[in-house]
Amino acid sequence: MKDKENTKRKLVQAVGKIIKEEGFANLKISRIAKTAEVDRKLIYRYFGSLNYLVEAYILENDYWMVFRDKMKQMLVNKELAGSEELIIEILQNQFKFFSSQKEMQRLILWELSVKSPLMRSIHNTRESMGQEFLELTDPHFEGGKVNFRAIAALLVGGIYYTILHTVNNGGSFTGIDLNSDAGKENIIKAIGQIVGWAYKEA
Repeated sequence: MKDKENTKRKLVQAVGKIIKEEGFANLKISRIAKTAEVDRKLIYRYFGSLNYLVEAYILENDYWMVFRDKMKQMLVNKELAGSEELIIEILQNQFKFFSSQKEMQRLILWELSVKSPLMRSIHNTRESMGQEFLELTDPHFEGGKVNFRAIAALLVGGIYYTILHTVNNGGSFTGIDLNSDAGKENIIKAIGQIVGWAYKEA
């Protein structure tokens, strides 16, 4: 059992290594097996297919998957439950996480550029998790003139786009240097301000 878990761990780590260094184009059974230094047959034995192996990697590393347990624990402990502060923390942490994770940047680019049942499945899983936390905001905005779900969509999409644009086409966006600590802090602060304005307006 220990050997099996070690092998699975090697395979998942190999996926991450290839994505980070070479992108998704080289994410093939033979390449993964060689990187992990295991027999390619073990990919099928332990994961069933390449797609399920990639899915296992994403489930371990995608922001919404990684941060989900922490968020759920905060709710159980009644820490910031359903509040403006929780939503701000979730979105600010998403910006920090995504700006530092090259593998996840490549994942989102891949997700945006290909039609894939695997990517659709990952998107749907991520979306369902996001719904759990957006539901916390619904009572605050119900019947009001602020559609916070629309605001959240723009914030999440904006986080992805500004970081991907900066990484691939230069360090400046609207004159803000997102490669600098000061630039990143400006964006993080703005996320909090936008959510704060929405709550205040509601």
